[in-house]
Amino acid sequence: MDSVNATPDAPIAELAAAWEEIRTEYYADHDTELVLAAARALAADPGGERAWLWTLGLLMTADYVSLQDASDGTAAAVLDALRATDRALRAGPCGHDAHPYEDGLEFQLEGLAEYLPMLDDAAAAAAYPQRDLWDPPEVWRCPRNVAGYARVAIDILAPGTTDGIPARLSTAEQEEVQDLASVLHGFPAPGVSVTWTLSHYGKALACATGDAERAGLVVIATALSWYIATSPLASPGPLDELSAGLASVPAPRGRPDCGHGAAGHPVLPTVPEDALTAGMCLKSPHARQLLAEHGGRSAGLPLENWLCPAFVAGLARDALTRVRVAREQQFGPRRAGH
Repeated sequence: MDSVNATPDAPIAELAAAWEEIRTEYYADHDTELVLAAARALAADPGGERAWLWTLGLLMTADYVSLQDASDGTAAAVLDALRATDRALRAGPCGHDAHPYEDGLEFQLEGLAEYLPMLDDAAAAAAYPQRDLWDPPEVWRCPRNVAGYARVAIDILAPGTTDGIPARLSTAEQEEVQDLASVLHGFPAPGVSVTWTLSHYGKALACATGDAERAGLVVIATALSWYIATSPLASPGPLDELSAGLASVPAPRGRPDCGHGAAGHPVLPTVPEDALTAGMCLKSPHARQLLAEHGGRSAGLPLENWLCPAFVAGLARDALTRVRVAREQQFGPRRAGH
């Protein structure tokens, strides 16, 4: 798509289409001028009448900006504008009980390019066939909602540097969950290598240092062990690397009884996507509170129970047994010294 001159007079539908192209192909090369123009417009009037437009444009392009080299200054300019908007609008006048930024971002982003022009056209919004799925334009343009979306975009670009926003997995983490799930379902997504996946997670687990990171990787490796138990591989190397990672998980120190009891440890969800999401949430500092939604029957358990050394070591031990059994069945016993 041709670059659009992002000025206050540019047609919103054209801006939305250009931003949508960047959002859906955030890993590709794009003209950063489109993003910088929106950042300049927002920085010039961070609490102005069109702050909602530029903020949502920067939200739509945030994943792309997050991948750019810091030396080109794009991310810094965008962050400055977004932070100025948050300061200007966070305490703005508001009579709403809730705001869109507090809900699921992924659903909103999927349809935002189509809905964005209607935020400036009440008649079009009223006639929109899917209007019941969206909050009214005045709620979207509410100063506190705009400030909330500014913080969401800030968190994408600089995780952990703001507050007052819902926890979420990053776009890359969500895509990683889907790629892993495609392996577990037996139909790897295009470009997904089963052997690379098993080796990668084995190596990552062997190198894990933090308790939460290790726990998350053990949950993911456990889900992968379910796949390994029923799916033959071409070579034993990936199984050996995953085994090494699982074997590196330390046994709990002191008494084997952790005090949590049989009902105090999580039970992993049996749906692959849910189990993988639980593991991804554990290893992602910004998303751990999502376990309340994706923990299955164990959603109500505190984080410390998910991080319990006895629970994590037990999961790793059981997964290691499955991987070793699969390795022996497919390739025979591993020879000593190999």
